[in-house]
Amino acid sequence: MATNTLSRSLHDVGLAAWFGGTLANAVALNAAAAEAGSASATGAVANAGWDRWTPVNAAAIGAHLVGSVGQLGANKRRLAEQQGVAGMSTLKTLLTAAALGVTAYSRVLG
Repeated sequence: MATNTLSRSLHDVGLAAWFGGTLANAVALNAAAAEAGSASATGAVANAGWDRWTPVNAAAIGAHLVGSVGQLGANKRRLAEQQGVAGMSTLKTLLTAAALGVTAYSRVLG
């Protein structure tokens, strides 16, 4: 039985970094930036923090996507033969697409 360790690791670590880093920034960075004093300083501090996170976030998203494709390839037989696997894979793909859309939209908003 193949373990697909690399693709599983990329999938899981990428998703954890994407979600965890975004959550931490949304909860902690934005609140900490509010302590800057003025509205313009708050925006500048928050934007500086998010700008520093963007390349790490992009790498995390890329790792998750590469791992996801690797998992699909490694499990193509299960996708075709095992009941429920194709439906769950489709749902996970749609959720990932929605998360990508929300991530892109929030980046456009600043």
